[in-house]
Amino acid sequence: MRASPSCAHDGAVIFCTTNTKIFVEPVQSTIEFYLEGHKAAMRSGATRYATLCAMVYDMSSFWAGKNVKAVCCAMVETMKQVKFYNNLLLLTIILPAFQVAVKMAGETGIEQSDLINASGESSKERNFAAKLPSHILNTSFHGFYEAFIFRQLERAKQDAETFYEEQSESTINMSSPMFMREFYFGLVSFWIGREKCDKKWLLRGIASKHALNNLATTASTWNFENKAFLLQAEEQFSQMDFVAAGVLYEAAILSSKRHKFLNEEALANELAGYFYLDTGKKMKSIHYFSQAFQKYTEWGALAKASTLSKYLN
Repeated sequence: MRASPSCAHDGAVIFCTTNTKIFVEPVQSTIEFYLEGHKAAMRSGATRYATLCAMVYDMSSFWAGKNVKAVCCAMVETMKQVKFYNNLLLLTIILPAFQVAVKMAGETGIEQSDLINASGESSKERNFAAKLPSHILNTSFHGFYEAFIFRQLERAKQDAETFYEEQSESTINMSSPMFMREFYFGLVSFWIGREKCDKKWLLRGIASKHALNNLATTASTWNFENKAFLLQAEEQFSQMDFVAAGVLYEAAILSSKRHKFLNEEALANELAGYFYLDTGKKMKSIHYFSQAFQKYTEWGALAKASTLSKYLN
């Protein structure tokens, strides 16, 4: 008599399949399959894959533009589960993302005791993380992302340089999708290149632009078109082709809106604001900063939105 198929690996299959699908199908709906993977893994007792699915769902939700406060609350619950099952590896991966999300949101409504219980690192966890080949890559990515978002140039440069040096050494990727790392590394590279007049950084930005252009063409217009447009806009800004840059910023904004990336619609408006401010068109920049403020607020990134107030007068 033939045995019934085992469901022990259902969670793993769903997890791996979803990792592929997010490249070609709308990411906002595709990541919901991680929750199905979590349920399947829990039913079969595969707690490692259950917590992995929950973690990647939470982190992907942030990059997909889901409400920041809701993402923070979900991360707290996931970190409690990760700690319960004593999975130090996953805790070291999700913690930098959680810290960035909390800083973006400002007031999350999460009880302080829950924050401490979920995310408080022990010396055991810190020592464990220090030995992981992917830890520096993960923390430096979130470091330069946060510095880029909050316009801290020197910190962004330091963390982006560390990220660039480490990325070829690490083969482990269970956190942020690699295309998000490529996208934000390209944006921060163009920013550093312009501010520091450093061709090396501009070339790194161009390399990231080519990577996202390729994904927009061959994988998914929905997921990558707006990102490719924004990198192209930053490139043209860096090359002082201001007419082309203006057209591309607008294309990035419209594509983000059309494809429901609220977070990237906010970002594209913000970067357009800096572009017009730096090129002497202050009144025009106020329109884009105002739109960015509105979209960041709608996303739930209230602390980030507040940093734009100084550009609205």
